[in-house]
Amino acid sequence: MKRLPVILLIALGILACAQPASADPPHTFERFLTRYEAANTAFVNGDPSRWLAITAGRDPVSIFGGFGGRGEAGTAEVHQRYLLAAGAFQPSGATVDFDYLVKDVRGRIAYTVAIETADVLYTGSTTPHRQVLRVTMIFRFDNGAWKIAHRHADTMIDLQLPERSR
Repeated sequence: MKRLPVILLIALGILACAQPASADPPHTFERFLTRYEAANTAFVNGDPSRWLAITAGRDPVSIFGGFGGRGEAGTAEVHQRYLLAAGAFQPSGATVDFDYLVKDVRGRIAYTVAIETADVLYTGSTTPHRQVLRVTMIFRFDNGAWKIAHRHADTMIDLQLPERSR
């Protein structure tokens, strides 16, 4: 039996450490999305607990939230933004419909691009509001579980191209 070059053994060792054999991120990502969707539905009913449980607990993390603003980066700042946003909703039995345009997993990083639609009840309101968001999510596989690393959400508007000058 030939001996493997030392560099090949080192590379194999690095790959083994980078992604344990027991981890199957693409397979677990599909299961994770079910948890993410349930957490999102709880969130638009004013309960951020499930959402916070699947948010990355170490940097880098960031958000460009659906209510606007500059955005936040860093675990403490993003955590506070999620609490602030969840406080904008009151329980109403709203459910979020997810129309995924893209779902992709590359090793320990995954992302989705989706349209999220829900009839939500904002705090202080008595009438449901149709919320349609364009959402890009970045997820990271950390310590055997998928976590939210970034959320970018904005309100869906009709295509509005500028008129051409003549």
